[in-house]
Amino acid sequence: MKTLKVAGFLAFTSLKRGNFGVMLLTILILVLVTLNLLFVPSLLRGLVGGANDKLKDTFAGDIVIESSLDNPLIPNMKVLIPKIEAIEGVVAVTPRNNMVAEIKYENERTSGVVYGIIPEREKNVFTISTSLVEGSYLESDDRDQILLGIQVAGAGNPAIELYSRSLKRVHSGDKILVTFGDGIQKSYTVKGIFRSEFIQTDTQVFVSETEFEAVNPLAANRASSIRVKINDKADARAIIERIGRLTDGLRILTWEDYAGIMRSMTDSFQAIDTILSAVNLLVAGITVFVVTYIDVTNRRRQIGIQRAIGIMPGCIAIAYLLRAAFYAAIAAILASLVFLFIIVPVEAKYPFHFPFGDVKLIIGFSTLANSFFILLCAAIVAAFLPVWIALRMKILDAIWG
Repeated sequence: MKTLKVAGFLAFTSLKRGNFGVMLLTILILVLVTLNLLFVPSLLRGLVGGANDKLKDTFAGDIVIESSLDNPLIPNMKVLIPKIEAIEGVVAVTPRNNMVAEIKYENERTSGVVYGIIPEREKNVFTISTSLVEGSYLESDDRDQILLGIQVAGAGNPAIELYSRSLKRVHSGDKILVTFGDGIQKSYTVKGIFRSEFIQTDTQVFVSETEFEAVNPLAANRASSIRVKINDKADARAIIERIGRLTDGLRILTWEDYAGIMRSMTDSFQAIDTILSAVNLLVAGITVFVVTYIDVTNRRRQIGIQRAIGIMPGCIAIAYLLRAAFYAAIAAILASLVFLFIIVPVEAKYPFHFPFGDVKLIIGFSTLANSFFILLCAAIVAAFLPVWIALRMKILDAIWG
């Protein structure tokens, strides 16, 4: 306890009599480092979270059910869907059929997948119906009507990612020619164009299930896949197990399994976060090391005298560590206040825009605590090295230089 009191006194005296400009500059640099430690994980967490939400809300749903048999169609939809809906935690269910098709408009053509959907059910699982940029959404009894993603239609917008591969100038009300994979060719009126800002979704094409069955009668009471939306608090694995017991011949996937690209993207972002955090900590460590080294070098004689009058080397070392901890603590507090009350509100008002929509910063208490702890450790380790080197000198060598 006495050692800590002496060390605390030495640290307080050093801060009080030290160069205010150097102390201010050190804290400022550490504030910037801390802001980076907070900003990058928050941005990447918001980026991943936004992409995952968009994938579930517009492309996959929470659970995807497919056939595991040679026949790609799941039979007995009128019986199976009510059973799935009865499972606790399931919010909504929608079946889909699909066929590959070639789509033509004037001199432009593209290929894609045409999905047969039940519009009322789709609205309960996906948010595509709220992403229309032209026209209106499909109705259950629509015939000869089609709904296009903007990456297929083009809609006269050269800024979209796949414009060169799209139909370029198709708008709501235009007529297009669709040639299905089974050879059937049919003209459709574009009822609407949607833009979800998720490329995989915006390359999709939809017709009503009624229209799809007219083109492919074998799809009646069958589905290529079933998309399931579950409650946020529901256990997806438990629901998958219960669905698997309903009938044989099903392959059931979570949204992560169905769209593995998102998992790869998440891993890449985590690697980027780790690299940037390491660089930030290196900057913080070098800053504290340089400031401490210069101070120790200038006070080498003073340190020698302190040791000569009986102050233990441990007290001197702890004093410098306390000073480094003080710098880190003040910097962490200031950076947290700036981040929470300035950066986050401003970014929420003017969010970053990515290909799948706006991204907001997501910050949690654990991120703040981790950043503070990591910065504190880096500062203490960086301060200890020059002090340890100075304390290894003989007392007379330190006094006489």
